[in-house]
Amino acid sequence: MLNFSGQRRWLEKGTDALALIGFAGLVVICLVTMYDGLARYLGFPRVYGLRDFGEVIFAVLIACCFPIGLLRNQNIAITFLGTGLGKWFGQGPTRWLNLMAAILTLAAFLIITSALLERAAGLGDRTTRTAVMIVAPWVWGASIILCIAVFIQIWVTIARIAELRPGVVIVDDHGGATETGLENISLEEPAPSDNLSRNPDERPEK
Repeated sequence: MLNFSGQRRWLEKGTDALALIGFAGLVVICLVTMYDGLARYLGFPRVYGLRDFGEVIFAVLIACCFPIGLLRNQNIAITFLGTGLGKWFGQGPTRWLNLMAAILTLAAFLIITSALLERAAGLGDRTTRTAVMIVAPWVWGASIILCIAVFIQIWVTIARIAELRPGVVIVDDHGGATETGLENISLEEPAPSDNLSRNPDERPEK
């Protein structure tokens, strides 16, 4: 049996590092954009080539966030079918639906990655509109990160196959709720307090 727990720890370290790079880059771009906007009105020196830089770097930074989202299963999921079938058939239908969703997600990322690789191969020495930066290296960077995302999704798909056995849980099915505590929120109505539960016609005892 594959050591999924050990593999997941290593994959989490790598995807965490990629996500940190992506978010740090987005913060830097936001700060530089704010400065450039203020410099326009305050007469300070502008940031040369900022618009061109944003056009090529955004694809890389956004791609950095895909692997960790796939590993933590934080994509949007509709679970009413598996929940409904689970009332009669147990967890079996949910596990098969999870596997189907993993396969479809893998197929989608394969299509996107192959299209981006094809696009990157045809860029040659094309530059941005003001000829400040060469586009190809940045597109290749985004393509490599998407290849990593495909590898992560392959691992998730294999883990979903292993989860078909009863009692095996590998992939986190809470999505983003695990980091916000939403899974601990009860959907049941809170018990009424003493003041609200008391009959309004009753008078308190003296």
